[in-house]
Amino acid sequence: MTTPLYFLSGPTASGKTDLAHTLADQMGLRLLSVDSMMVYRGMNIGTAKPSDEEIEKYDYAGLNLVDPGTPFSVGDWLRTIQKQLDGRPTLAVGGTGLYFRAITSGLEEQEIATPSDLPSDIQGLQQRLQKADPKALSQLSDPENPRRLERAIAWREAGLPLPHSWSVPDVPIPVLQRDPQELATRIHQRVIQMMNQGLLEETQTLLNAGSLTGTATQAIGYAEATALLHGTLSKEDVIEKIATRTRQYAKRQRTWFRNQMKSEWIQNKNKQTALDDIQKVWEQTGPYLFVQ
Repeated sequence: MTTPLYFLSGPTASGKTDLAHTLADQMGLRLLSVDSMMVYRGMNIGTAKPSDEEIEKYDYAGLNLVDPGTPFSVGDWLRTIQKQLDGRPTLAVGGTGLYFRAITSGLEEQEIATPSDLPSDIQGLQQRLQKADPKALSQLSDPENPRRLERAIAWREAGLPLPHSWSVPDVPIPVLQRDPQELATRIHQRVIQMMNQGLLEETQTLLNAGSLTGTATQAIGYAEATALLHGTLSKEDVIEKIATRTRQYAKRQRTWFRNQMKSEWIQNKNKQTALDDIQKVWEQTGPYLFVQ
């Protein structure tokens, strides 16, 4: 089966969900969440998960897949959404870059032992890789990453082609951007809204159920809400800390998409202009055909 996928990404609080719902209405698309925290059941307010009504209306895939604390890898996510997609045109929207990479490039299927005599410096590693394969260095999305270089040398010296997931996918992805100060303001407003919607109560429910474990314990918003419930942070400190961590996360998202994907940056100041610009990107190549 093949499912046509349209992509839309951007840092947290950039306005992805609103635009995605409008595009889904206009084009008759179902939606796929590409968000590593929205996979957890019960973590709704702190992840800005769509409402139950929206989930039903747009027949969302990729949501509420496992209980918080359950180990859930990129591979687990990819295998799960492969079963949920059904051939209907779908808009994949979210901010988890590794999930987009998994869709477009697949996953590594095996691990190769790293040679024991590798150079310790970046330049030496690059030269060793070029000796093994003159074209390999240009194929890497992060050629300054020593761990990636070491693994690439191991693969090429073993006579194996580099995994597709190591290169920058040749798939244009619209990525929303906003002025940094505007984004910071939106993030602060979102945190206050989450507190008003019941983030503390949601966190207490998860704690009472014993399900806020593993990775979920450090999730942005939930770690701070837990500290407030335990009396180690004030409400004002919680709001500021959540906002700060969210801004830092948004910065990491922008950096990742700038370096790891073929990103088409869309300024989200005017909604209609942003919608038009997104569709122009999609028109370049048509939907990505995801083979299941």
